[in-house]
Amino acid sequence: MRILIFIMLFTSTLINVGQSIDVESEKFKGIENLTIKSFNGCCSQKGYRAIYYIDREGNAIKSMNYFKRKHLASYVYKYDKNGLLVEKIQTYDINNKGRIDTTRIDYSFDSNNRMISKSEYFGKWSVDLEYKNFDANNNPLTVIRTFNNSTTITQRKFDSQNRIVHIQRFENDRIDFEEEIKYNEFNDIVYSYIPTLIDKETGKMVVLIGGNRHSVTESFDYKYDNQNRWIEKYAIFDNKKVT
Repeated sequence: MRILIFIMLFTSTLINVGQSIDVESEKFKGIENLTIKSFNGCCSQKGYRAIYYIDREGNAIKSMNYFKRKHLASYVYKYDKNGLLVEKIQTYDINNKGRIDTTRIDYSFDSNNRMISKSEYFGKWSVDLEYKNFDANNNPLTVIRTFNNSTTITQRKFDSQNRIVHIQRFENDRIDFEEEIKYNEFNDIVYSYIPTLIDKETGKMVVLIGGNRHSVTESFDYKYDNQNRWIEKYAIFDNKKVT
């Protein structure tokens, strides 16, 4: 089976594939609109799309989610003078049209301008992240996440180009997630191994509802345009190439 996904980039519009983007860390300078389309999957059925509107700094300032022609939700994003996401506001929800939900994000930095904590406040809840054990390139090797009296600790390793190459996440002193990652010269992932996806009783891969993972070990191949932007991407596993 061989499925192609085409990523078409224009000066004003970018068409991408997936469920969502990380508006806090992903910047798309030089475009005005970005559309994400879903072609299959449990929780992102064919016909789902999200449209992001981008400012001159590459920040997503508004997004709208659709299923086919049905408008599902809308969001507005606000940033501080340093380009940090400080508010995410859901301005429309098809299931509760009169409600507006706001998530506020606060950051703390040390004397070296390294982020040492981040807190997200939404309703009566909050998620707190603490960043510790910085390497020589100021990458935090340890991230502590606390939510509703539950704490997880993530240990990370970076390569010489500040790319994450290994992740281990612990909960109650037990590893509940691990991943090994490799990249190509364009900083795109070409290899991913997640041993924690193997069910210890059956020896088979755990099914990811709504995810796009096909195998515990996957390689990736790309085709690029003349500006080194990938326009086709394949996941390779068990001698198969799929989207």
